Amino acid sequence: MKAVSPSSSLALLLLITGILPATAQEGGITRPRVPFAGLDELTFLKSGDPLVDWNSKRTWTSVEGRPLKAKILSLKDGLVDLELETGKTTTLPVTRLIPEDQRFIREWEALSVYFNLSYEPPRSIANTIEPGIFDGAFAKEGRIHETRNFRFECDAVLTQEVVKDFSRLFEVTYLAVLANPLGLAIAEPEGGKFQVRLFSRDSDYLNAGGNADAAGVYLIKDRVMLVPLSSLGLTPGSSGYKKTLTFDPRTLIHETTHALTHQWLACAPMWFVEGFAEYIAAIPYTDGRLELSRHRGGLLALATKKFGGDPARFDLIDPDQFTGISHQVFMGEPEPEEPLIQLPRVEPFQITFVSDEKKTGDPVGDSGSVKNSDMSSTGTLVPPPTGPVVLKRYISSMTLIHHLISSGQTADFRSYLFDFARFEWDLDRYLGNFEKTLKAHQTAVQGQVRECDAEFKRFNAAVDDYNRNVDRYNKRELKTPPTIPVEPVIPGPLPVPEILSRPRSASELSRKQFLESAWARHLRCDGGLSLQSLQ
Repeated sequence: MKAVSPSSSLALLLLITGILPATAQEGGITRPRVPFAGLDELTFLKSGDPLVDWNSKRTWTSVEGRPLKAKILSLKDGLVDLELETGKTTTLPVTRLIPEDQRFIREWEALSVYFNLSYEPPRSIANTIEPGIFDGAFAKEGRIHETRNFRFECDAVLTQEVVKDFSRLFEVTYLAVLANPLGLAIAEPEGGKFQVRLFSRDSDYLNAGGNADAAGVYLIKDRVMLVPLSSLGLTPGSSGYKKTLTFDPRTLIHETTHALTHQWLACAPMWFVEGFAEYIAAIPYTDGRLELSRHRGGLLALATKKFGGDPARFDLIDPDQFTGISHQVFMGEPEPEEPLIQLPRVEPFQITFVSDEKKTGDPVGDSGSVKNSDMSSTGTLVPPPTGPVVLKRYISSMTLIHHLISSGQTADFRSYLFDFARFEWDLDRYLGNFEKTLKAHQTAVQGQVRECDAEFKRFNAAVDDYNRNVDRYNKRELKTPPTIPVEPVIPGPLPVPEILSRPRSASELSRKQFLESAWARHLRCDGGLSLQSLQ
């Protein structure tokens, strides 16, 4: 009886495609959290308009099956505040509601970071916006002051008139952003209040992170506004810095708007980020009031000032030329090359045999990682430098926002902004799922290899045992011949999940291409932009 050749000289080779490389490096800022953090899906998505799809007025159902018509007001520590149809409020533990309602609350909470989901468009906008009676009405002179939502400090004493006016200015800007028909949510400030630093010396402003070409800056990473008093039209007096006839609050309003919309700064296009701040700053401000009824004239006045007193010398830019450009290009910098995210297509793996001489390295390879690249940014948002092209982009963006809102495109505008936040969320979620699935698939393939290798080791041991028994049988030490071991079957390839076998292309994952196409999908500006429309 012949012996069987053992297979111990055979090795297993795993053939698998390369692992995805790392993507773009982190930018120079601390980004706001990924939009809609914690959500795996947006269940209630219908029209793409968050103020419609996640309307907070709905019928809720308790776990006992009792219905309740109410409007969600807030969520904190697992308790949801609801306003009943009678106008009364009630507070319920989230766990008292059915799973669908609990899912709605999770989505409502995630979206409420970006949109005011309790916003209801008024039938008519008030002619003026005024702060409350306690917002600066009783302010005293000094260096540091706090209002309901702001804390501002100056390295010099400000007169009581200035402290009072600044207190009201900050709070009335807060109300203007909150009341804007786009329904944006107010950012959640760190430490409970928005921070403002005012400087009597330009050198101190620059040393703190200010920009020599800017009347003020908002530092995204530090979440603080820096403004030199020289840009506001203040002058020192016997009892502190006071206003002059050249006092101009628009820089403060512009930077305050950035702080109030902080969550949008990394996921909204630059034309909206700067254009919206200019749009709010253009509302005429008088004695603590924003005069919405004179907004159109305020827009023209701001454009006139920016254009050196003669806006007619400048034609505004067609939206197609600035709504699809990056932050860098908008600010007059060279366009950086976008680091493309290229995901490998994973092919099914089939275990094969190779000889020891042809055995190569690690059969599985490096696990790699997926990183979501940041929007590039300088970390500072500043008013436009003196360059005429950048200046025209600012004024064109401001005028475009006015056009879109006044022409009845508010709902489409909200959908446009929502699309940007959803793109960031979806990209982060997709890359995270890809990496998780890839690692799980690699682990499964490695497990298959180990199991197959162990099976062949057992087979080889059985072959050795069989050959020993054959020798004993040939020597007549055994009366019956041994049974030949059954050779193991090489397993077929494991199924490859669709996300790995058909990954998204680099163009589908490109922020640049998304930016270029978003405008055409949602908004329009027939006939172009013109300052004459503001007259």
